[in-house]
Amino acid sequence: MQPLFVVGDVHGHRDVLVGLLRDAGLVDATDGWVGADATLWLVGDLVDRGPDGIATIDLVRRLEQESKGGVRCLLGNHEAFLLSVHLVGAEDTGFPGTTFEDVWLANGGVGRDLRSLTSEHVEWLSARPAVAREGEWLLLHADTDAYLDYGRSVDEVNASVASVLRSGDPAALDELLEALCDRLRLAEPGVVDTLVGTFGGSRIVHGHTPIASVLGRDPRVVDEPLLSGDGRVLNVDHCLFGGGPGFVTRLDVTPAAVVRPARTA
Repeated sequence: MQPLFVVGDVHGHRDVLVGLLRDAGLVDATDGWVGADATLWLVGDLVDRGPDGIATIDLVRRLEQESKGGVRCLLGNHEAFLLSVHLVGAEDTGFPGTTFEDVWLANGGVGRDLRSLTSEHVEWLSARPAVAREGEWLLLHADTDAYLDYGRSVDEVNASVASVLRSGDPAALDELLEALCDRLRLAEPGVVDTLVGTFGGSRIVHGHTPIASVLGRDPRVVDEPLLSGDGRVLNVDHCLFGGGPGFVTRLDVTPAAVVRPARTA
């Protein structure tokens, strides 16, 4: 089985991400891909809250090319926020008098990310999948079943979400943002069964909801994913923007394990 890795929400912390990938043996000292045939998924939220979302996007795009598609990234709610502001920033949301830009800024929007956004960035972000499957794992950004509102297969959901992002329709964008911002639904009875029964797989990995918030801990002491749902749900949001040290998780082993740098005597 080929190695399968996942990284939680990065939120503009490009240099922290590079350090984590170096420790995992996936990039070298020049930030180039050395992961061979490994697959690496980022669960979305590359932008907002942190120092440089665009540099983070550029890094992931380059690694995607160098790895020949082995590096992949889900659409997070913050990518959807950024695209919505780019498209219809001054339009009102579902709350009259509150614009898309207002909501984005209130949720950690970074002006430099928006100003540095190019047409190439927009095209790439708009094509990010909302959901994905890798063997037994169903990959989501948000811990919600709202993805079911957009289809009954991985391909159908991704096509529907991409269509909304390209439409520029404020009402449709507002509904999408509401869906992608939803959280904490996977603990509800039957939700995990419904999601894996619909999209396939047997386990779910997600980001979006910081582990530190779930556990009521300081993000700086969170250094491993959170397993829940009878062992079927893995939360990898390491809360980098709150000072978390971050981690890379390997999914193709049982149980899933944090990848830590080798220590020499």
